[in-house]
Amino acid sequence: MYDKQLDSGRGTLLHLCDDVIQQEVKEVIVSFFVLTEHGKFNRQGLDQRCEELIKEKFNENCNFDVDDAIQKLEKLGIVYKKQDGLYSSVDVKEATEMLGTTTEEVVTNAVHQGLHS
Repeated sequence: MYDKQLDSGRGTLLHLCDDVIQQEVKEVIVSFFVLTEHGKFNRQGLDQRCEELIKEKFNENCNFDVDDAIQKLEKLGIVYKKQDGLYSSVDVKEATEMLGTTTEEVVTNAVHQGLHS
């Protein structure tokens, strides 16, 4: 943050916004990973397992925001709530097909095509 103090206030704000977005993406990825690797969970169980995973892998305690992650995953159509109240995910291959081409892939392909034109 110190280096951002040397930047303008706008630069600092943009940096903070970027950090927030990255954090939300990480929460979505961790939630999806837990569901694909460990099966079905209710909200509380998924929240607890995500927090345990972060503690196991990174030795960090956190208060995981599973509600926001589930909402985003449901909106993407790759996680759904079953009638028994448990959340489940589609498999990784199906999720990849559903999500389609990423922005990074579009840019990489455009650069690659530009180099070979």
